[in-house]
Amino acid sequence: MKHLILAAALGLAACSQGSSVMEEIERAEKADADAAQAATASSQTFLDHVRAQAGVEARPSGLLLERRARGANQSLARPSANATVLVHYEGKLADGSVFDSSFERGQPAEFPLNAVVPGFSEAIQQMRPGDEVVATFPHELGYGAEGRAPAIPPAAALQFRIVLLGYQEPGGQPVMAPAPR
Repeated sequence: MKHLILAAALGLAACSQGSSVMEEIERAEKADADAAQAATASSQTFLDHVRAQAGVEARPSGLLLERRARGANQSLARPSANATVLVHYEGKLADGSVFDSSFERGQPAEFPLNAVVPGFSEAIQQMRPGDEVVATFPHELGYGAEGRAPAIPPAAALQFRIVLLGYQEPGGQPVMAPAPR
């Protein structure tokens, strides 16, 4: 009988600890959900501010484009989603903090467009060599609700200043911005 009472007491203690653990998990999940909701609201405020600025084009995907400069030869084709591009860029969060910059490194970046986040790829597909844009987009076109630790927080809207220097389609010749005169 003593063993039965001891087993029951241990069982009750385990249940109460399990309940405590479950409550702690639920609290953590709620805190994460609240933080994600706050981040989404903050990102939306930033996107609304950018969208309201003169000269900003809102695309159906949610991408916001501001054209800063046009390349010297606007008859050049635009790159496709399969192109490899050569760009200078600077990526910022809504608070203005820079998380990556080829300008700062002093070295342009080369990569296939199908290997980057959708908003960045879509923005470059709207450019011709020599063009400069500022592309701003919601987290759905960036790193999503999860973000990309440590630089990109969850649900972060992103803004990139991009200069397209050139590109090459698979099997094609490089298409470069004309040299400045």
